[in-house]
Amino acid sequence: MEAAILAPLFILFLAGLLTAMRIQHGAAVVSQAAADAARHASIARTPGQARTDATSTALTTLRDKGLHCAPQVQLGLAGFHRPVGQNATVTAQVTCDIALGDVALPGMPGARTVTRTRHSPLDPYRGR
Repeated sequence: MEAAILAPLFILFLAGLLTAMRIQHGAAVVSQAAADAARHASIARTPGQARTDATSTALTTLRDKGLHCAPQVQLGLAGFHRPVGQNATVTAQVTCDIALGDVALPGMPGARTVTRTRHSPLDPYRGR
């Protein structure tokens, strides 16, 4: 009798734990992808190259860390237009839908959207 009562509760607990772990891992990977994208954008010489490098880097990080999603990468490249000698930064925002359908129970959402933003400084004394 106890097993009939406790087994569903144990299954609910495990499903909740797996869901929380999947969201936590996904958030960490998206955060790393945003940091990598911002860093690669900050060392590019032109805004166009920064956009290409950042997007490519974010996709590579997500794939290498095992997070399969269709990310959106948005960049703030206004720092490239500041004069040499002034401090400037590049901003990268990565948004990804983390799939939960295979671990969640009925009634739980099938995906969770995670967005992370990171900044990286531009060298104030290099040509832009």
